[in-house]
Amino acid sequence: MALTNHERVGKGLDFLRDGLGPFIEREMASRYGDEALEEARRLVSDDRVAAKKALAQWDVNALLRLMWEGWNDVFKQTLGHAERSLVSELREVRNRWAH
Repeated sequence: MALTNHERVGKGLDFLRDGLGPFIEREMASRYGDEALEEARRLVSDDRVAAKKALAQWDVNALLRLMWEGWNDVFKQTLGHAERSLVSELREVRNRWAH
């Protein structure tokens, strides 16, 4: 049976998560060291994310939100304005897909 568009977008978001997770984990560790996970939880402030998962294992929604909330302190040093716009667009796509 052929994939639906909803399933295609879901797979794309899974690929995004798999690619972003290690990058975000590395950048957060570079900035906060051993406190990276706690700082990430504080920035996202979502109980569902507070589970004892490594950053790279968070869902794509939490990762994109973390990038958005931690932009100035963490991600602005390695990414530019265009990438921030992409994060915003990806958050919108993910939210439309999920709801």
